[in-house]
Amino acid sequence: MEKLLKELEQKATHFFRNPVKSLYFGGGTPSLLSPSNLKKIMISVRQLYPLAEDVELSIECNPDDLDTSRLANFRELGFNRLSIGIQSFREEDLKLMRRSHNVRQAEQAVREASKAGFDNITMDLIYGIPGQTSGMWRENIHKALSLPVNHISAYHLTYEAGTIFYLWKKKGRIVPVHEDESLEMYRILRSELCGAGYEHYEISNFAKEGKRSSHNQLYWSGEPYMGFGPSAHSFSGGTRSWNVASLKRYMESLQSGISYSETEELTEKERYHDYLIISLRTSDGADPRVIRDRFGVAVRDHFLRTAAKFLKEGLLFQREGKVVIDPEGWLMADHIMRELFLQ
Repeated sequence: MEKLLKELEQKATHFFRNPVKSLYFGGGTPSLLSPSNLKKIMISVRQLYPLAEDVELSIECNPDDLDTSRLANFRELGFNRLSIGIQSFREEDLKLMRRSHNVRQAEQAVREASKAGFDNITMDLIYGIPGQTSGMWRENIHKALSLPVNHISAYHLTYEAGTIFYLWKKKGRIVPVHEDESLEMYRILRSELCGAGYEHYEISNFAKEGKRSSHNQLYWSGEPYMGFGPSAHSFSGGTRSWNVASLKRYMESLQSGISYSETEELTEKERYHDYLIISLRTSDGADPRVIRDRFGVAVRDHFLRTAAKFLKEGLLFQREGKVVIDPEGWLMADHIMRELFLQ
């Protein structure tokens, strides 16, 4: 806590002076922080950084951390958005993923949050879990829709090197869901949530009207952001930086006054690729006019020329002058983006 507060103070002099539109406590389990420590951070932030009047204040929570007292504390500190890591409403899935909560706690956490006055609640769900069928996934979605949430983030399980799931897969202890089943689950996800009035506004995110995540949208629009704590990333528009991942090194560096982060200058090519990656993930799409203004006419022409093939095939379409990936084709987004990159 002492070192985190020190970093907040150090970076304040370098921060972009526009009012902060979003403050997000995440990347771990910040709901485990004591109320007094959360209060220290909020006091420091409010003293050092200009917050917009309508700032979105979000905090990630595990269902088993949320009780009446903790929820009241969040409200008192000014949080107006909760992100609850539900993952699944099946006990078997939660045990496999080694989650500390059960289904009853998951449901109760959402209902208690709503009762405490939070009207901006998002939940995370995971599909493509070994042993999960399309029918089970549909039931999961139905349970989610029965609860007072207005934003749902749904991610397909991935097997990242170094994780327990990667190891189990390698050893044959679990068998990944077949690709056809994964595709069917994605279609069920879209059908059920869009049918229930949710807007599919990014590959993994669905929101009711007016409830898109401001924080995510700032990322996807290429706005500058600042991260604090071990592993936290920052972006200024032309440079990207990241703090050391090691908690020990992070604290030692702040104590001794040596650098605790690395920085890279982005080339124009990298910035163009970043723009495509973030904009084409969303239902707003990539704007040729923005590409022209940021990267020049030649890059804009390259974009339109390479996009023409996908426009003809129907994988891309145009809306209000922007080029958008058809949501049905979002699972092919990486392939499409690579074709649009500068060689």
